[in-house]
Amino acid sequence: VYKRQMRYMVDGQWEQLPAMDRETGDGMLVALKQLCLLNPADRRSAQSGSVNAKIKKEKFNVTLQSQGVPTGERVLVRLESNEIPFDSLGDIGMRDKMAAAFKQHLNDEANIVLISAPKTEGLTTTWNVSINAADRLVRDFQSFEDATRPEPEIININPNYFGGDTGLTPFEAVRKAILKEPDVFLFPEAIEAETFQTAIDQVTKNEKKIITRIVAGGAVEALMRFVAQYPEQRDMIAEKIACVTGQRLVRRLCDNCKVGFQPAPQLLQQLGIPAGRVAMLYQPFIPPPIEQQVDENGRPAPITPCHSCQGRGYLGRIGIFELLSPGPQLRDALTKTQDFGRLAAIAKSEGFHNVQTEAVLTVARGLTSLDELKRAFARKS
Repeated sequence: VYKRQMRYMVDGQWEQLPAMDRETGDGMLVALKQLCLLNPADRRSAQSGSVNAKIKKEKFNVTLQSQGVPTGERVLVRLESNEIPFDSLGDIGMRDKMAAAFKQHLNDEANIVLISAPKTEGLTTTWNVSINAADRLVRDFQSFEDATRPEPEIININPNYFGGDTGLTPFEAVRKAILKEPDVFLFPEAIEAETFQTAIDQVTKNEKKIITRIVAGGAVEALMRFVAQYPEQRDMIAEKIACVTGQRLVRRLCDNCKVGFQPAPQLLQQLGIPAGRVAMLYQPFIPPPIEQQVDENGRPAPITPCHSCQGRGYLGRIGIFELLSPGPQLRDALTKTQDFGRLAAIAKSEGFHNVQTEAVLTVARGLTSLDELKRAFARKS
């Protein structure tokens, strides 16, 4: 008997579901393909489509991708909310002090802000929340986007499309926008050197601002990659870069069922936390084996899973952030070397706290567990 195997990805972790019988699974897949304007009868070719959906009051974009494989057909369904589910930098995990410093950089003039994250580690969400945190209500923000891959709409962000049916190149889109005298140039994707030079000329000559993003393993690596994209502008980037963010995603402990424990002095020492600074750390609630779930009379008394996290121990994800604000030594080194080790050492000497250091603070704040840090940092960025 053939069955449809199903998995859900919850907070970045795959969870196996009970197999669905073939008749029900096929019927569901036919319906989904029809809604996404795909061919239900074609189970071999690669197909991709989407449809808008509404669940209660929340609107989603449902994307379906299918591909024939030797054992049948592999299908990926992605549900993405049309609304940004976070209101502030604090909501996504950034410490208050860091968020205040980052917002100051976002709202300064005549510089460049670079936002980075590894692939699949929340770069798009951080970008959207960061732009929402900037003073876009009092300054003119112009975003430059590929017409075939538009960004989610943000109030008071004016998109300028290129490619697709526009007939415009990125350079032409930027030149047209300059006539509007914008305050801030947003580049969600890398652009060619000529276009970037045009934008950075506005930064140096007219005190405008650039905010852009890049996929990278950390803030120092992001800065290196950014400079490598525009080697002819290396000196100007070194002079005008205000800050670079980096991040990693971890699962957030469920506030309803997390369990506190008093850490041993040796553990605090290993984590670099001064004695007496943190009285309690937290870990997920792990129920005992089912045979040990009994009442005082020894009769079976299964523990009801937490109603918030459904017994996972974690609910949602947060970012662990690093904020690099280059000092004079790092700015000078950027013009002379692309040696990661040397640049990282200089950044540290100027007070930069990398994401590993920030991760310990996230544990100390009771937001995640040590086991989750080990899992998250064991992944390759």
